[in-house]
Amino acid sequence: MAELDVSRFYTRLGKLHAAFLKQRSGAAWGGANCLALNRGQLNDENPYLKSVVMHHYLFGYELPDTALLLMESGKCYVLATKKKCEFLEAAVGKAPEGSSVNELVLLTRNKSDGNAENIATMMKEIEAAKNGENGSKKKVGVLVKEWSAGINTGPILSGWQKTLDDSDDVELVDVAPGIGLALAVKDDTELDLMKKSSVLSNKVLKHGFIPRIEEIIDSEQSITHEQLSTEIEATIEDPSKIKLKVPKDDVQTCYFPIVQSGGEYDIRISAQSTEKTLKYDVITVSLGARYRLYCSNISRTFLVDPPKEVSKTYETLLSMQEACLKAMVPGKPLKTVYLAAVKHLKREGREDLVKRLPKNLGFSVGLDFREPSLVLSAKNPAIFRSGMVFNLAVGLSDVELSDAGRSAANSKSAVKSLKKYGMILSDMVTVTKQGHEILTKHSKGLTDISYLINDDENASSEEDAADAPDGDAELARKLSRTVEDSNGQRTSARLAKNSAAVQEMAEGAAERQRRQIELMSRRNEERLRELARANLKNKGKEGEAEKAEELETYKRTKDYPDNVLPNQVKVDMANKCVILPICGNPVPFHISTIKNCVLPEADAATYLRINFYTAGMALGKDAPKNTSMLVQRYAPYASFIREMTFRSLESHNLTQAYRQIQELRKRERQKEIRELEEANLVKQEKLVRTKNERVPRLSDLTMRPVFAGRKTQGNLEAHSNGMRFISTRGEVVDIMYANIKHAIFQPCEQEIMVLVHFHLKNPIMLGKKKQKDIQFFTEVVDASQAVDGSRRSMYDPDEMDDEQRERQLRKRLNEAFKEFCRKMESVARKNGYTLEFDIPYRDLGFQGNPHKEMVFITPTLNCLVNLTETPFFVVDLSDVDHVHFERVTFASKAFDIVLIPKDFAKQPWRVDMIPNDNKDSIQEWLTDMELSYTEGPMNLNWKQIMETVKSDDRFYMNTEEDEVTEKEAGWEFLRMFGADDDSGDDDDEEDSEFDEDPGESSEEESEEESEFDSEEEDESDYDADEDLEEQGMDWDDMEKQAAADDRRRSQRKEDDDDDGGNKRRRSSGGKPARGAQRGRGAPKGRGAPKRRRY
Repeated sequence: MAELDVSRFYTRLGKLHAAFLKQRSGAAWGGANCLALNRGQLNDENPYLKSVVMHHYLFGYELPDTALLLMESGKCYVLATKKKCEFLEAAVGKAPEGSSVNELVLLTRNKSDGNAENIATMMKEIEAAKNGENGSKKKVGVLVKEWSAGINTGPILSGWQKTLDDSDDVELVDVAPGIGLALAVKDDTELDLMKKSSVLSNKVLKHGFIPRIEEIIDSEQSITHEQLSTEIEATIEDPSKIKLKVPKDDVQTCYFPIVQSGGEYDIRISAQSTEKTLKYDVITVSLGARYRLYCSNISRTFLVDPPKEVSKTYETLLSMQEACLKAMVPGKPLKTVYLAAVKHLKREGREDLVKRLPKNLGFSVGLDFREPSLVLSAKNPAIFRSGMVFNLAVGLSDVELSDAGRSAANSKSAVKSLKKYGMILSDMVTVTKQGHEILTKHSKGLTDISYLINDDENASSEEDAADAPDGDAELARKLSRTVEDSNGQRTSARLAKNSAAVQEMAEGAAERQRRQIELMSRRNEERLRELARANLKNKGKEGEAEKAEELETYKRTKDYPDNVLPNQVKVDMANKCVILPICGNPVPFHISTIKNCVLPEADAATYLRINFYTAGMALGKDAPKNTSMLVQRYAPYASFIREMTFRSLESHNLTQAYRQIQELRKRERQKEIRELEEANLVKQEKLVRTKNERVPRLSDLTMRPVFAGRKTQGNLEAHSNGMRFISTRGEVVDIMYANIKHAIFQPCEQEIMVLVHFHLKNPIMLGKKKQKDIQFFTEVVDASQAVDGSRRSMYDPDEMDDEQRERQLRKRLNEAFKEFCRKMESVARKNGYTLEFDIPYRDLGFQGNPHKEMVFITPTLNCLVNLTETPFFVVDLSDVDHVHFERVTFASKAFDIVLIPKDFAKQPWRVDMIPNDNKDSIQEWLTDMELSYTEGPMNLNWKQIMETVKSDDRFYMNTEEDEVTEKEAGWEFLRMFGADDDSGDDDDEEDSEFDEDPGESSEEESEEESEFDSEEEDESDYDADEDLEEQGMDWDDMEKQAAADDRRRSQRKEDDDDDGGNKRRRSSGGKPARGAQRGRGAPKGRGAPKRRRY
C-alpha cells in the first residue's frame, strides 16, 4: 500500500511556500496572493505537465482530480476523493516547527452538493487574503497553460475551476515560472537520483549505442535512423540488455531517441529520427533516460572518415563547451553561458560559426525534462544557484562543407556527398559551490569519436597500380604490407608492430627509471624533514628510561605463612613466591627469579633442582622484563644464586612443590603477556546505539579472527559512532568509526567469499589477543567439494542449475554487502565521521607468498592486501618507505619484493615467489603511487640492514659526517645500476656494505674464486652472465684463460700477504666484509655474487 513520506512532503511544500513568499511580488509569481495548483484526470500523453511534476515532487505519486490551495498564511487546503484524503491523513497535524506551512486541511469530495460547501470554504479563504497592490481583486496563482487548455477537468476540478473563472473578485495569474525556479534547486535526494539517471543515459550510450553503431559500420549493414532509434529506446526501457541490474519499472525514456546523418541535421530537442538509411559520415545521436521520473540527456557526434576541416570544427565545438562550462558558476546569470560561447568562437577566429549556433545552449532538468524559464539563452537573466542541474547542449547546424574539404575525403567515403553537416554535444551538469560537475562522463575527444574505415594509402596505391600488369600489382600490394627497418631491409608489418611494442616497452622502462631517480631524491628530502620533526617532538623524552621495580614478597618474617617448616619447600601462591630452606632457615624467592625447575624421575630419593636467572649467562626470551633489568642493574657488584637442589626420601612434598611452581610460573607468564598486550591499547569510546531509526544490518556473517578458537557467526550493525557485531553466543565486538584506518569491501569475483575488512588505527582486544585487522564475510560456495567418482556432462541440467544458482547468489550477496557499505558510509558521514570503502583492483593483482602459501595479492587505493586467506596480509602504503626487488636475474623465473617500513624498528614485509611477468606492472603501479623501488640479484640480510640503518643518523643525507665526502643517500645503495657504475674499476672502490661480497668490475669478478667453489664454479645460478659471455670459446681458448686467471690470482695473493691483510676480506674465508651475512637465496657453499658493472 502506498504511503506518504510526511517529512519529505512538508520539507518540499515548505520550500515551495518559502520561495513564493520571498519572490511573489516578482514577475515569476505574478504578485499572487495564493496558489491554486490543480491536477486533472490521468493523461499519459504528456508526462511533463507542471501539475504532474508538482504532484510527484510533493506526494511521490500522482493524485488525479485533486485541487490544492496554498495560502500566504501557510494554510494548505486539499480537495480530493475519500481515498486520496486517507492517503494524506498521515500528514494532518504533523507540520514541523519553524516551517512556513503550518496547517494541512483535507476536504473530502461531497457528491450530494457537488462540492459546493468545500468550494465555498476555499473561496472564503481566498476572499480573506490581503488585497493586492492594484485594487481589491485577489490574485490566484494557477498554471495558466493547463488552465486555458482545459486539461484540468474532472468531477472535482470542473466546479472549482468554473467558480474561479466566474468570480469577479479573482484575477488568475501564471505562476509556472516561479514553480520552475523553486524546483530547479535540488536537495541531496534529488541530486542522487539525477546522478543515477545520468549514469543510466551514459551507460546506454557507452554499452548500447556505440557497440551497435560500430557493428553496423564494420559489417556495412543497412539500417534506418528510426530503426536504430527504436533499438536504443528498447535498451533504455530494458537495461538488462546491457547487463544493468535496474528494475524496469524505475526506467523510462525521456523522448524517442534521435539519430541523424546524411546531411539532414536538426539539433533541436524536438527533432525526429527519419526513415532514411544511416550514412557513414557525420552521425549525431541524442538520448534521454528517466530514472524514478528524474530526467537526463546526453548527445554525441561521431565522425566517420572525417576530412581535416570537419575535425577542426569538432575540436572548436569541444573547446566551446569547455568555455561554457567555466561560465556555469553560482551567482552568474544564465545568459553568460551563451555569451561565453560567442566570445570563444570570435577569439578562435570562427565568427562564421556564430550564426550556426542554436537559440539556446541547454536548459534546467529534473522531474520536468525542460524548464522553459531556465533555458541557457542569450537574454535569460535568471541566476545560477548551487544545486541546479542543467543539460548543456552545444551544437552547430547547417555548417557548410567546402569543396576542398570534400575533395580531401576518401573517394569511398560518404562524406564526399555531404554539403552541410551539423554537430551536437550535450552533457548533464550540476552547479556546485565550487563551480560545476559533469554527470555524463563519456569521453568525447576527437580520437574517441572518429572512425577511419577507408585507408587513403591503400586506395591510392591500388588506383596507381590499376593499369599495371597483374604481377606488378601483386608485388605492389605485397610491398605496401611491409616496412623498412633501420638497415634498409624490409620486414612484415606484423614484425614491425612487435618490434615497436618492444621499443615502446623499453622506452617505458627508461622513463620509469628516470621518474624513480627523481622520486628517490624527493622522498629522501621528505624523510629528512619527517625525522627532524619527530626528533623535535621526542626531545626531552630520551632520558625517561624505564626503571626496574624491586621485588618484594613479605615486608617482614612475621608475614610468612603459619605452616612453614624449617626443612620443607613451600609455595605461597598468594604472594607469588617459593620459600626454600637454606641452612634450616626459610628464605622466600619471588617466582619471577626462577628460570625453571626440574624433577628427575625418582629412584631411592626424589630430587628437585631449581635454576635462577643470573648474571653472566643468557637470560632467554622468556625472562620477565623486570627481572632482566634487575639482573642488569646488580650484575656489576652482586652475587647470584645459580641453582639449588633439594633431596627428599619422601616424594610427595617435592612433587607437589614442583607442580605448584610450574603452575605459578605459568600464571605469571600469562599475566605478563596479557599486560604486554594491553600496554599500548588505546581506550575506545563507548558505542552510541542508534535509536528511532532503522539500523543498517548484515546478517549471518562469520568473523575473523575468531573467539577462543571457535567459528564466530552473528550480525553486524552500523550505529551512530561505530559498528557492533553480536555473535550467536552473545559475544560482542565494537569497532568505532574513529578507529578505522582503512575499510575494504571485496566482492566475490573469482573468490569463494564476499567480505568487508577493517584495518584499525589502534588494536583492540578480541578475546585474549590484540587484533588490528577484523573481517566479516559470507561464503558463496563451500571451500571443499564432495567427489563421488562419477563424471557429469557439461550439458547436465543439474550442473547448469547449480551454476546458475551460484551466479545469482554471488550477485545477491555482492549487492547486499555493497548496499550495507553505502549505508554505513552514510551513517558515518551523518554523524561527522569519515569512512570510505576501498575495493581491491583485481586487474593489478599478482600471485605471491607473503607467509607460507601462495595467495593472490591485490592493491587497493591505500594498501596492498590479501584478505581471503589467513593470516591476513595488509600493508598500509603510507607506512612503506621503500620497496626492493630481490632475485631479479635473467635466469630466475620469479622474484621477491621487500616492503621496507618507515619505522626502522620493525622488520620489512616480504612477498616471495612472484612470477616475472608481473614485474613491470608492479613497478609501474609503485611509480604511480610515488613509492621508490630498487632491484638486486640476491636476497639480503634485512635484520642487520635495519639495525645499521636505524643507527645511522645521516642515512638520508648524501654526505658523510664531514659534510664533504659524498655517499649514496637513503636506499640508493640498493640499486643494481648505481649512478657511479661507469666511474672506473678501482679495486678499492667501496660498494654497499650490505652486498654479501664487495662488488668489483665484471672482469675482476671472473678472476676471484672461493675455496669452496674450485670445482663447482660453473654450476652456480648466479654465473649466468659469465656463461653467456663465454659461449663460442673452444678448449684451447678456455685453457689459456684459466692459466691467465691462475697467474693473476697468485699475484693478488702475494699482494695481500705484503699488505698484511689491510685490504678488505675476500669471500673465501670468515664472515663477509662489513658484517653482511649470506641471504636466504644465496647458493649453498659459496659467497653471493658481486654487484654487476655494465
